[in-house]
Amino acid sequence: MFTALLAAAVVTTPAHAATTITDLGGLPSASSHVATSVNDAGVAVGGAHSNGLPSRGVSYDGNGAATELVGPAGAGTTADAINSSGSAVGTATDKSGSRALLFNPDGTHVVLPVPAGFTSAIGQAISDSGTVYGVATDATRRQIPVSWSPAGVVTTLALPANATWAHLTGASANGYVAGFVTGPTIATTAVRWSPDGSVTVLSGLAVDSTTMAAAVNQLGEVVGSAVDDDFRSWGVRWNADGSLNKYEQGFVPRSINDNGTAVGATLVTGKEVPVLWERGGTRLELGFPAGVTSAVALDINNNGVVVGAAGSRAVKWVVG
Repeated sequence: MFTALLAAAVVTTPAHAATTITDLGGLPSASSHVATSVNDAGVAVGGAHSNGLPSRGVSYDGNGAATELVGPAGAGTTADAINSSGSAVGTATDKSGSRALLFNPDGTHVVLPVPAGFTSAIGQAISDSGTVYGVATDATRRQIPVSWSPAGVVTTLALPANATWAHLTGASANGYVAGFVTGPTIATTAVRWSPDGSVTVLSGLAVDSTTMAAAVNQLGEVVGSAVDDDFRSWGVRWNADGSLNKYEQGFVPRSINDNGTAVGATLVTGKEVPVLWERGGTRLELGFPAGVTSAVALDINNNGVVVGAAGSRAVKWVVG
């Protein structure tokens, strides 16, 4: 019955637009950087890593300057998402475990509470209202989806029938949330939470096959991956009504903006090639900085600015 929901495949149209690639800079003591999220002002966040040292959250101004997002003393930190006001969310990890972390625009941070009965939590997404989304894990490794209000109040998000475990991957500015769930009797399944808290199971390419949602925009459109009857993985877009569009085999979408443009990467001869797909079917390979042969696009804002990682550097692509 899933075929009734399957929209026409996205048509591949050659694209010839040039892209400008900019190194976003980094922290002097770090050996590798990544940019995971960018807001419409062009400010990005991500992480910095060095051998033997804790990871650190980083803010990139888009013009080559990078600043550490300071978290709790002695903890490794990540920054995974940023909203329109410049608030960012990530995770602080030390010997005691992981806690969701909110970075305020003024440079301060807030460690968000772990829900009662759980041992750790991570922050993964943030809306423009300041609501933070993530997951909490208990001692048995049960993992549930949660949100933190701007006041720090924790709420558990609903799970669909038969799901006992969840992971979140992104949120839109207005509070749609994307992720995937699983359970003893169901395969890994893509889901979308609406701003009203309701949860929708997203249909796949085959019955009981794996689907994973990676990101969602303000229209409720979701991108992710789906496996077909022949066990091939396709990049896909679920439309607001639940219908499905295929991109290409092997494409792994990571983000979609409010214009319906998706970005991610396709694996070619063992190397990741950063790819952009427009809503109408135009496909564009974003290219590599000089000397780099593998890169991934991780987020795109509503102005078409794309960020990610190329080799060991955080970069942005602007289509000219």
